[in-house]
Amino acid sequence: MTTPIESVIREVLKRNGRGVRIERAILSAWNMVEEKYPDRAWWRRKSTRAAIVWEHAVDNLIAELDDDLGVIVQRHYDTVSFIFDDAVLLRIKKADIELMSRNVQTELASLFHDHEADLFGYTGLQRIEAAYVLNQFETEIIWVGVVARESEVQLFNFRFDKLADAVQAPTLFPVPMKTSPADLATPKRIDDDKKKPEGQGE
Repeated sequence: MTTPIESVIREVLKRNGRGVRIERAILSAWNMVEEKYPDRAWWRRKSTRAAIVWEHAVDNLIAELDDDLGVIVQRHYDTVSFIFDDAVLLRIKKADIELMSRNVQTELASLFHDHEADLFGYTGLQRIEAAYVLNQFETEIIWVGVVARESEVQLFNFRFDKLADAVQAPTLFPVPMKTSPADLATPKRIDDDKKKPEGQGE
């Protein structure tokens, strides 16, 4: 597999408004669950809501991308991935405030961010997550975007509404020019006449 490269991911997701569509699919899924399950507060497991949001988000995104010929919807291992332009494999996940998704620790989950591992029989795909983050009260979504990791180390992230922003280049500070002591100060010349005490001549 291939380690994700931010510039490549941005370029692929900008095509055909994919980033906008992914964000809309996730936000719409959250709103659907809020509307369809007004008594959800009694649910005993937080993962129940996350699973239902995921189902709606995946269903929404399949519909959103139906006219995009560069997208393959791949069902495998009890999950669904989206493959863009035979280059990027994306899955939808709920993440915490540090943008870390929490999976049941199956072998599949542990290997998703190991880019040396070939999980699905697709070689050369860059694997990323489309993640959403809730506020501290878990009452609304406060962040939706892309997260790329290598194991537990985050490689990069960006919001879908910032997709068009350029990848930040490192700031370069000007290097001061080297100067010689003579360039810094010019000694003042004193005329010979001024050096002699008053009243003394040659």
